Amino acid sequence: MISDESTVIVTGATGGIGLQTARELVRRVRHVIVQGPEPANRVHPVLHLLTEGAAKVDYVSCDFERLDDVAAAARSMAGIAGGPVDALINNAGVPGTTTRQVTPDKHERTLQVNFLAMVLITEELLPALADGARVVNLASATHEMTDLDLADIELERGYDAVRAYARSKLAIILYTRWLASRADRGVLPVSLSPGVISTPLLHAMFSVGGVSVRRGADNVLAALTGPARPGDYFDDGALVEPSAQARDARLGRALMDYALDAVRPHLS
Repeated sequence: MISDESTVIVTGATGGIGLQTARELVRRVRHVIVQGPEPANRVHPVLHLLTEGAAKVDYVSCDFERLDDVAAAARSMAGIAGGPVDALINNAGVPGTTTRQVTPDKHERTLQVNFLAMVLITEELLPALADGARVVNLASATHEMTDLDLADIELERGYDAVRAYARSKLAIILYTRWLASRADRGVLPVSLSPGVISTPLLHAMFSVGGVSVRRGADNVLAALTGPARPGDYFDDGALVEPSAQARDARLGRALMDYALDAVRPHLS
């Protein structure tokens, strides 16, 4: 449970739900470490918004398209924290692109930024997390629209922007449940769909409206502070069951064999 003495890390915190979540946290905790892809000199206005509370705020710039940068950022965050980290909110994410793109690490971009980077940053930070720390992973209700074909996890065939995004979010739920099964890690991981929130990411892929980012941040904070069991999934604030594939422990183990192979060379 977080308190006014807690240290919390929020990724993807220079806009949208992540920024609003950080703005709420600076009024509640002692130290907030925020991450974004922009260089520090380009986010001064954003960081100024985080002076609204009493918390100490530190910014770590990191490009999730480069896994070495992700690992280095995680190590930097652990050093900046200077002690146990009480919560990690994995919010960073991108929409699928119109055409398939590959990162310098040779992974499909949406999969790497939304999923592999999350796995890497979480695994790298696990030793720095306090006993019982909560890990909140932002997924999406779109995970119900797709399935995960491990034989073509990188979507080399039949690429589609929405499919790429939805599959990355399905992978996030599977990772959350896999992490929850590892009792020796001493953390409480949960995942959530924050709701249909009006953000640039939403509008990049879907011709729908959305509600305020404050609603999304409220749902994140509820998943962070409310009652939860390891592996729980919340949709717009309600505890629900994710899709059948998202609950498939065997698929989750196979996915994590792939994911850990991909991130292991970058781990300390």
